[in-house]
Parts: sequence; C-alpha cells; structure tokens
Amino acid sequence: MGVPIDAAINSSQSSAPRERRQVAPHRKVEAVPSQLLDQCTVCIEEQLFTQGISLLASVLTSGQGICRPALVPPPQHLSLLATLSVHPSLTTRTTSKDRHAAADAALQYLRHLQYLTNVDESGLSQALTHQDTTPSRSKRAKLRHNTDSDEDSVQSGSINSPYAGKESLFSNADDFWAVVGWALNCSVKQPARWARWKHWLEMVLDVLESDLEDRDRRDPRTVDASLLAHYLAQYADQGRNIKRRIMRAILADGSQTSVNQFPEIWRNETRPPKVKSDEVTGSKKRKLDLEQGEFGDYLDSDSDRDSPLADLRASRNATRTPSACLSTAPDSASRHASPTADSVKAQATYGGESSIAIRKRLLAVLACLAASAPDLFLDTEDLFDLYTEFLRPLPLPVFTSFMLPSAPWLDANTQSSLIQMLLRPLLSSAAPVYNANALTQDDFETHYALFAANGTSAVENARVAVLIEGLLRLLWETKALDTQPSSMKRLQRAVMNGCKVRRDKVSWDGRKKSGLRAREEEDAMAMIELGEARMVVILETAG
Repeated sequence: MGVPIDAAINSSQSSAPRERRQVAPHRKVEAVPSQLLDQCTVCIEEQLFTQGISLLASVLTSGQGICRPALVPPPQHLSLLATLSVHPSLTTRTTSKDRHAAADAALQYLRHLQYLTNVDESGLSQALTHQDTTPSRSKRAKLRHNTDSDEDSVQSGSINSPYAGKESLFSNADDFWAVVGWALNCSVKQPARWARWKHWLEMVLDVLESDLEDRDRRDPRTVDASLLAHYLAQYADQGRNIKRRIMRAILADGSQTSVNQFPEIWRNETRPPKVKSDEVTGSKKRKLDLEQGEFGDYLDSDSDRDSPLADLRASRNATRTPSACLSTAPDSASRHASPTADSVKAQATYGGESSIAIRKRLLAVLACLAASAPDLFLDTEDLFDLYTEFLRPLPLPVFTSFMLPSAPWLDANTQSSLIQMLLRPLLSSAAPVYNANALTQDDFETHYALFAANGTSAVENARVAVLIEGLLRLLWETKALDTQPSSMKRLQRAVMNGCKVRRDKVSWDGRKKSGLRAREEEDAMAMIELGEARMVVILETAG
C-alpha cells in the first residue's frame, strides 16, 4: 500500500519527469585542437559569434556513433556561450537577426553538448559555476561602475571579450538562485525576457538532472560534488531563514517584494531595442501638424533623445510592449481596473504553465538531492517541511496545479508524503494524529477522507479537498485500492461523508464577504464541487 518516505524516494531514484527522458550513451570527451580553438576564439573576440559557434558545433558532432569522441572547448568558452544565449544585447535589446541567431546557436550548442557527453567530463558543470558563491551586491555595483571605462574588453582566460568578463552572466548574478528568482519574476512581468530565460533554465535543469543521474548511477558518493550541490553549498550550514531564499526564488511571483529581492541581472535588461539610425532618419520626413499632434522630427532629434521628454516617451512606449520595464505606473487600461484584482490575477498565474513546470522541476531536483545526500543540504522531511511553508499559502489555482498535476513531477510515494505533510496543519483538530509516512486505503479513510479544514472559509476547505483528492488519485493510480465490494463501499462512504463535512463547515461561516474575497470564496466552492465530481468518477472507475 505504501512505504516510508525515505524508502519511497530511494526506491525511485529520480522523479517521474526524469524517468521519462531517454538517456543516450555518452561520448568520450577530448579537447578541441588548439589551432581550431584559436580560430573560434578570434571569431568570438571579433563578435563573429555565429561563425565561432558553428566551428565548435562542427567538431562536436563530427562522425557517427558514440565511438567518435566529442571535441569540446574549455569551460570558459562554454560559460561564455551560456551568457550569449540569454544576454539582452543579443536577444531582447536588439533587432539584429544575426545576434538573435548567435544566441540561439549558443543555447543549441549547450543543449547538444549536454545530450552527447557527461556533464562533469565535458566541463559544463564547471562552466555553469558561479566562482564567487557569496552573494554580494557590491560585486555587481563595482562591475557596473566600470561600465564606462576604457577597458571595455575584459580578458578572462584566453577570451578577450566583455561577455567573458564584466558582462558575463556569472559575474553579474549573485548566485544561481538570483538567476532563478529573476527569471521567474520575468515569467510574470516580462514575457519577452521570459522567452529567453525559460529556455536557459530548461537547459540548466537538464544539466542538473543529468549530472545527478550520472553520479547516482556510477557512484552515489560523488553526489556531493554535483553542480546542484555547488549551488547549495553556501546555504548548507545556514539556518532555515537563509534556506528560505531558495524557496522564494523558486516561487518568485513578480511582486515588488520579489523583484526587490531578485532584481534584473544586467543593468537595463528589460529595455526594448534601440531605434536604428535609418529609422530615425526616415521619421524626420514626417509632416508637422500641431493640430493633429504630429510634431515631425522635433521630438526625434539626437539632442532630444537624452531629454526628460524623451524619457517620458520611452516609458510610454515601453508600457505598450511585452518587454516593458517593471513599473508601478498603470497604463490607461489598468486605471479602470481594480489594482488588487490585477495584482492577485498576476500572481495567481505565476507565469503560466511553462513557468510552473520549471518550478516543479526545481522542487523535484532538490527532493532527489535530499534523498541521495540528506546531510548535504536538508533531509527529505526537513525539505518537505520547507515546501509546506511556501506551498500552502499559494493562490488556490496554483496550489492545485502542484497538488493535482496533469503530469507527475514526483514519484507517487514522494508526492503522497508531501501531500500528507501539507494536510497535517490544515486538518480539523478532530482528525486523529497520524505520523507515519506510508499510506494505505485504511489510513486514508481513517485519518484524511472524513475531515474538513480547521477553518471555516471555502478557500481553506478547498485546499483540504484538493489534497484529499490527490491522495485518492495516488492510491488509484498505484493500484493500491482494495476493489472488493465491501471495501469499496466503505471507501465511498468515507469520501462522500467527508465531502459533506467540508461543505457543512463552509456553510457555518456566517461572516459577510464582498468584493474580491467573495469571488475567491465562490471560486473555492466551485473547486470543491468539481473535486467531489472527480472523486466520484475515480470511485466508479476503480469499483
């Protein structure tokens, strides 16, 4: 019926999404010949990025079969490619097709490298490492202070390029979790930047998962040398409050508080592309018609571009584009909407399905590390306790997407343990104390199915209903239900009685609600009713 939590995770060494990915045999790794590497480096230093990446890609994939080694450049080149793939000057702050192609080629190369080779042997793990693991805003401030100096090309190893120095992602970001937090903030507030950060995060998650899988398969004792372990190293000996920063990054919601904690990586990262000079020249041909508000070229000259009026025009234009900067000033449409409703709606989406999928993968990979190396960061129980603290207050639709996923993001027993931990503080005091991590049908009926939340609001009881439905689904999907007629009748009675108890608990709440709170309660009641209907279908199907 169920197994203890540690055994559950160790018996399934990877979460469900990782199990679905086919692992290809890895090629052996050899260094790119020095002459070719010099040629690639010259291309990069001359900002002929596409040509340089094309040369590297040609030797990476030359030959067929795993017998041919993959020729790989040093880690500093890979680190530079990781920067190019997401840097705003090659992506959202330019309209150059060549630069866009270079960013795409850099990301594609890193993905291909991760697929063909072992992460540690290829140098990817070292390339994606933040050398200074102590968060320091002064580091970024110093880098930005030197932006206007004559030394625009910062030499890093053998690469004389700003993208290997002061413009490097790994020089500007405090640590990996600063990148995660900012990227996920972009998923809510900056769709243009999110379009780039999404693919970057997916690539890094592929690296993290592959690295853990390889180490777990070859020698589990080396997990503490994994890239994920490095990302967590500075937090390992810290208190719970410091560890909370990781959860705040994973659940960054685009709010002002979240943006303050996880700000943009590069200065003016979210600005739209600059207007090309030929476009400015063309605009000077516009007619002057003051009555119609046509000012010709008077507002387009170079001198005006640095004026306060130009800044105002730029800010207005920015609000009309997906890549607009974060701003507290509402546009004309939002002036007529409720600020509170808009804020809740924006946070409830948490960036949509693609963003939530990445958040799930981050939580899953942390759970895998906790199972493999409990002394490295947190053991599974403490990690899930941290998850509970942050997942429980999520907006109900987002909470539901984590607990009733359309595709599993944890193995069944691990998901069951997480749900049980979330349920314990939510359940009515009438529920019996239950501390075992295993789950059986009898336990489900006795300790969970029959009870309402300890509060009377529809939202609180909807959370309990979602979690109870999640446990029933897991019992059904793992074929852990006793389908004997007498057992099924007892289960049906427990489930339906529990549904009635939760509805009655909500009806006892006589507090008058209005506005947004009333809408939330209505939505929660609708979710309770839909959940009841789904559980009836499960019971009918199982019986």
